[in-house]
Amino acid sequence: MFDVIAVPIDGSEYSYKAADVAIEIAQKFSSKIAAVHVLEEFSFSSYDSEEDTGDAILAKVTKKANDVGVETVEHLLTADPLRDMKFIVDQTRADLVVIHAHGANDKRFVSFEDNEVSDTQIGSVSERLLRTSDVPVLLVK
Repeated sequence: MFDVIAVPIDGSEYSYKAADVAIEIAQKFSSKIAAVHVLEEFSFSSYDSEEDTGDAILAKVTKKANDVGVETVEHLLTADPLRDMKFIVDQTRADLVVIHAHGANDKRFVSFEDNEVSDTQIGSVSERLLRTSDVPVLLVK
């Protein structure tokens, strides 16, 4: 049913929950995981530092998937997640996208308590992908 399941990972606890769901689905359908981490085009951190962090985030997902026999292809890209996520997903040739509902903020990750974020809100990247994707999108809360 699903040959490739794309899962965008930003390193937040929410994205790892989405990865867990994607891995579980991949096990059931003998699918591959396309783990995607996007480095921001404009960052105040050094590129090497961001790249190392991205590699570690993807490696964590790959290990979890490989431990249960799911093949994973890592995609570490420099882009604008809001603008480019649909294109990125299209390039992975995914049949399904599993993404977390909540996005990152300027402090890196949303804190519901500190930022008064409702559990019914959806991050901008997730929301845009829901509206524009040509493949099914599973939103994980």
